[in-house]
Amino acid sequence: MINNFFKDIFKEKINILGLFIAFVCAYMTIPNYFELNLMPLSSAKELWLSLDPSWGISLNYFKIKNLTWGSDIAFTYGPLSHLCTRVGWGENKFSFLFFDIFIFLNYLSILFISFKKSSNKIITTLIILGVSLIIPIWIGATNAIVLMLMLCFWIRLSLDKPRGFYYLFQVIIVTLLFYIKFNTGLIVLPLFYSGIFCNLWYKNGNKILIWAYSIIPIILIVLLSFPLKVSLFDYIKSGIEIISGYNDVMFLENQIPNSLSYVLFIVLALVSVIIFNLLSFNNKKWIRINTVLFLFSTSLFVIYKQAFVRADMGHIKEFFIHIPLLILCNIDFHKRFKYSYLKIILLLGLITPFYFTFVYQETTIEIKSKFSKDQYIKRFNTFNETSGLFIYNNNIPLPEDIKARIGLNTVDVYPWNIQLLIENKLNYLPRPAFQSYTAYTPFLEELNFKHYNSSKAPEYVIYDFASIDGRYPLFDESKINLVLLRNYKLAEVFDYDNRKVVLLKKKTNFSPIRFEKVREYAMILNTTLTPKKDIYYEIVLYPNVFAKINTIFTHAPEIRLEIQLEDGNRADYRTSKLLLESGFFSEKFVANTENFADIFGRENKNQEIKNYKIRPLKASLFKNKIRVIEYKIIQ
Repeated sequence: MINNFFKDIFKEKINILGLFIAFVCAYMTIPNYFELNLMPLSSAKELWLSLDPSWGISLNYFKIKNLTWGSDIAFTYGPLSHLCTRVGWGENKFSFLFFDIFIFLNYLSILFISFKKSSNKIITTLIILGVSLIIPIWIGATNAIVLMLMLCFWIRLSLDKPRGFYYLFQVIIVTLLFYIKFNTGLIVLPLFYSGIFCNLWYKNGNKILIWAYSIIPIILIVLLSFPLKVSLFDYIKSGIEIISGYNDVMFLENQIPNSLSYVLFIVLALVSVIIFNLLSFNNKKWIRINTVLFLFSTSLFVIYKQAFVRADMGHIKEFFIHIPLLILCNIDFHKRFKYSYLKIILLLGLITPFYFTFVYQETTIEIKSKFSKDQYIKRFNTFNETSGLFIYNNNIPLPEDIKARIGLNTVDVYPWNIQLLIENKLNYLPRPAFQSYTAYTPFLEELNFKHYNSSKAPEYVIYDFASIDGRYPLFDESKINLVLLRNYKLAEVFDYDNRKVVLLKKKTNFSPIRFEKVREYAMILNTTLTPKKDIYYEIVLYPNVFAKINTIFTHAPEIRLEIQLEDGNRADYRTSKLLLESGFFSEKFVANTENFADIFGRENKNQEIKNYKIRPLKASLFKNKIRVIEYKIIQ
């Protein structure tokens, strides 16, 4: 078989050129670094700058501490996330090496097979060059998107001829993605099984083998859950919750003006080309045509949502850098053309991402740096489990008396600055949704509450009153804040990195909290709710069908939480449907960390809250009534 493969390559001289181009361009995709250096946090005015470094280092910490994914930890990244984050702390260097070899073999195969199968060598070569040029040296988490697109390529080839070689790549990618990044891993399962279904429908290939291919990923996922310390049901449940909550509240408004105009042009160009090509050459096998369209449209939609929900500059650029690879991996774009004008449309669709990335956004083209692999080889040879760990010579250590006070006791941090704990070598005990901004559904809130409302609760908590995206910090994790106020005492307020920080200590007479439902009633949307002492509120809004459509194609409709104070002032925050269903409390207003510390005094002198108002920015997207459920807080 191998001899036939090479004979087939060298039968036509043009294939030798294609193999050379494919090898060079695949070589360029190998990273020029081996692992990510973990540096100490720098002094910063904005606490959110510690958010991403903290979750990045935490994923490795959880594995070192032998925690279970899904039950102890709830996050979309899984136990193989280091393959994307490139954090080598506690990892084996060969896991990075084998992953990079696998990615290289994918690129090499995809680039060469695309070239070989194409009857438009020049256009396919331009696409290949485009992929190698536009994908940056560091792609980090977007490796998951790259793997998804590669999967689409192998599925598409298997629709022509279901070879075991094609399914080998599919099975490995599906299994890897499930444990690298669950949200992408969940999406690729219907992609994979759409190809299986299509081949079974048309009796394309050996039926028994195709059924075998279909169950191998499931078997591997189940078997790997044991050595990877994954509670499968909890991992899936918590992952789905995080995905749903992300779209509900983590959105940002578009930070690059006119970027959607470029997106619309690209989408129209690509849709036009693939539909015309499919209808011209596929003999009207409608299941097959729809399968190919499903692969293309789903992957395009995922890239779009990834970019334009959290629509900051970095995420938006990711949409454009993946378009050439999307075109390449869907060979129906460039394999052959019945109409010459489609070539022009496709080239315009290919050029547009380059114009947007390198001209409109003035991004530097990386070419020379992609060829040197000296650092990769050097760091591989010198790698050990802590070779990239440089965090302990930290620039802004905690005060010595604070570290001495905590000692070896367990400690957590609110809202997210976990690297602070690790840098100072404290005994970090995470809650399941381990950063407050991600505990944005009732299920995730309850996971954290059960952890804190039990003997698992940490002895100390380092507390900053902060949130992201204009949310009210007290209500990011309302039940956790309630536990802190009821079952912890103020140990100290200290200065750290030019701000006030609170240290809380668990009370010796720790007493679990429970909620007793007292009443449930309806209110008209946009009316006010006057808070009562020791009452916990859950609010349910009812989006209409237009809101649900809006949520699919953009994000959930924005909802504001207005807090009217007794002195006449008003505070305005972002909230979400799921955050409101998670609940809130408090007849006192907390403006900052020092205000939070004041609550632990003999007398809470914070301002009284006159009322709350739930105000969707587009009230027409919701039904006119909301449901309010009141619970008595009992301890």
